Amino acid sequence: MKRIFVSTSLLVASACVANAAVFLPISAFGHNMVSANPGGDPEMIGGPGTGFDAEEPHSKLGGGDNWYTDAPGGFPSDYISAHDGPEYIWFDLGADVPLNEISYWGYANTNANGVREFNLSFASAAEGGSAGLGDESYGTTITLNPSFTALHEDTLRQSFSFDQLDARYVRVEATSTFYNQPGAGLGGDRLGIGDIAFEKNSPVPEPGSVVLIGLASAGLFRRRKSR
Repeated sequence: MKRIFVSTSLLVASACVANAAVFLPISAFGHNMVSANPGGDPEMIGGPGTGFDAEEPHSKLGGGDNWYTDAPGGFPSDYISAHDGPEYIWFDLGADVPLNEISYWGYANTNANGVREFNLSFASAAEGGSAGLGDESYGTTITLNPSFTALHEDTLRQSFSFDQLDARYVRVEATSTFYNQPGAGLGGDRLGIGDIAFEKNSPVPEPGSVVLIGLASAGLFRRRKSR
């Protein structure tokens, strides 16, 4: 007869892997949008506990300020077409840091104003030297330019990954709203974002630790009962 034992210490190690995400601080952010609301600016750099919950699953906090623009084309219209683009927000992370993920929270699920499609460009501290940068600084030595499509959702954290790189500045260019998307509702004449954040890369466990954690989770540590 066999009895299964699972190491308590290994279960603790396994649980640690599932801890809440650690987000990078944002030193500053700016934009080239049309008369964006100043009241929402602090939310974009507030981090966990301000615009979104510090605990898993990091849902957007109720009552938090959304970030949004004016409606240059009036209602109804398509903000992307009405504004002489590109339409982007940039973030300064303070120093070159390893990046491979962006977290996004939608604006609203009751109208079409939220960002639907967007792409990312990057610049290093050496390329920039000051917050904001010029358009020519993005995509020079860091050529990765991933594109993503967000869900029409205003509460849950949406996480998008890309190939790891080291960068200080990230530019998020909005290329569409939910304007004219089925079921999205009215709007699209302005552009809105709930929040944006960047997760700190966790240290990669030693190969032996990964194996042990996996074995512990699967319950493969067995001890034969003495006969």
